[in-house]
Amino acid sequence: MENKPIKEETFTHDQASVKNNLPVAVTLRKQINIKMSENKSQFINSCIKTGNTLVFTDHYNKRLIICNTDGTDIDYISLSYKPRYITEIDSNTVAVSCSNNTILIINISTRSVTSTINTSGSCWGLSYNDNNLYVVIDRSIIHVMNLTGKVIRTIPIPTDRIYDITVDRDRLVCIHLTSIYCCSLDGKLMWKFKKDEIQDLRCVTTDDEGNVYVTDYKTHTVIVVSDDGKQHRELLTKSDGLDKPWGIYFDKKENILLVSNPYDGKAFLFDVRKKP
Repeated sequence: MENKPIKEETFTHDQASVKNNLPVAVTLRKQINIKMSENKSQFINSCIKTGNTLVFTDHYNKRLIICNTDGTDIDYISLSYKPRYITEIDSNTVAVSCSNNTILIINISTRSVTSTINTSGSCWGLSYNDNNLYVVIDRSIIHVMNLTGKVIRTIPIPTDRIYDITVDRDRLVCIHLTSIYCCSLDGKLMWKFKKDEIQDLRCVTTDDEGNVYVTDYKTHTVIVVSDDGKQHRELLTKSDGLDKPWGIYFDKKENILLVSNPYDGKAFLFDVRKKP
């Protein structure tokens, strides 16, 4: 597939005087096809990139889908529960929140579940940071736990319900359907982002500058918001191949954004170019 730059952003003199670390352009690097046979359905609702490996959660079929970044060597890990969200622990290990109040710790190299954590409620978005798991429980509170499942502390959420979360450095970012919340690690709200064009947010990730990327299922878009919550732009749209996008993950080492569609088996790797 021929690479083509998309979504170049231009700045006027007035705009340049305002702090804006939003990416300048994204370029399609690779489209990955993980479509099942025609008579079967799948539901990809979360994804990560670790090195040259991509991992997707297939909720309908209770499994992880693993492949190389070029789309080859597709393999599967069968699970006992339906997976929801995934986070990277290290280059060989992921944690997956599942139905039945369960988190699975999985070695993607050996293709095996190494441990199971039982949670006090339904677990949703989760993020690994500084040796701890941050897990959304019952969409109403965040539990901070170690990898044995011991709850170290709880963090109140800034709204009545959240779905996904990402923790990076000294802050956490969480989303509800129409809003993005950035909080300190003790739950104090730093900023909230809400615009009419945001309708149905599903997953969230951040880059190495703190910019926030979200998938909007209903508008078929990826939106990026600056680290202070004051700037935003539509980064990707349906014209870039997005169809009800759900999973999203930013590889901070390589400045690559992974986005996955839930139903058609398509995922996309984009090179993200920052301001010079």
